Amino acid sequence: MAPTFPRQAAEQPVVHEQALLGLSEAGDAAAADLVDAEGEAPRLSLLAWPAAGESSRALLEAPPDRARAVARRIRESGGRPLPLLAAIAAEEWPEAAAAMAAQGFLPAPPADPDPGGGTFRIAGAEEAGALPLSLRVAPASQPASVLLLSGGAPGGAEVELARMPLAGKPVEPRLWIRGGVAWLLCGSVLPGRPLRRAIGLRRASLRRGEAELHNLHGLADSGAGDVDAARREFGRAIAADPGYFDALYNAAAAAALADHADEAVALLRRAAAIDPARVQVAGRNDEDLRSIRGRPDVRALLGMRRMPPEGVPPPP
Repeated sequence: MAPTFPRQAAEQPVVHEQALLGLSEAGDAAAADLVDAEGEAPRLSLLAWPAAGESSRALLEAPPDRARAVARRIRESGGRPLPLLAAIAAEEWPEAAAAMAAQGFLPAPPADPDPGGGTFRIAGAEEAGALPLSLRVAPASQPASVLLLSGGAPGGAEVELARMPLAGKPVEPRLWIRGGVAWLLCGSVLPGRPLRRAIGLRRASLRRGEAELHNLHGLADSGAGDVDAARREFGRAIAADPGYFDALYNAAAAAALADHADEAVALLRRAAAIDPARVQVAGRNDEDLRSIRGRPDVRALLGMRRMPPEGVPPPP
């Protein structure tokens, strides 16, 4: 295979920078993507990134002269730890704005954090009670920048929604929030020459993050013996994201513990529709499902032809 960076790229910049240029009403993103590396001519594209997480699609490719102009300006000031591509592309490649608008994307400013706190306040899903939530961008080991979601209370549980590995000085992050999706723009710049610059977009589902947060609360309540509180939290998790397997399975287990057999089976069936193998692996020896495991419909979900012998521990 050809080397990742051929010999002619030894003293050339390595730049991969993305920029969010616009959003649709549904939260889909239109992004510029610049690659100036490997000793080849710069490439500049306009991509559409669906909010639902499907693969991106190309909307427009910049002519070589426009790509070179944008790359040249990035090289001139690329040592600054700030996103640069959006402003430069707007000046050097106005055709991208027209192509973006024709596809239903409109310019959108990044979200403003709370004064002095660096957090972004949002309301959770209405179906889950529209509880107050908080987003923040924080450093992590490895190193990386991560987007974290919490219930808003200091010191409370947090779940990680997105992660960007860093290989240099972190750039100032930007965050856009729309349609239940957060788009995080961050990255890093290495000091010195040739220029080494990597800034990219990361998509984060706020509904999945909210579901994970409630699921964590439910597990904590269940561990403390408060089954009713656990059922409430698992229900909120399912309301936020009906396709979240962990919440469906845990809600089934909590319903079984509370002697709501039909509810437990219905939830277990929904979990099995998402991942039947995982239901079978987790459920065959789960003591929380003990009260319903003798039912033929539950044994069918668990792939069990007959009941396991009583008092015999599962194989290692």
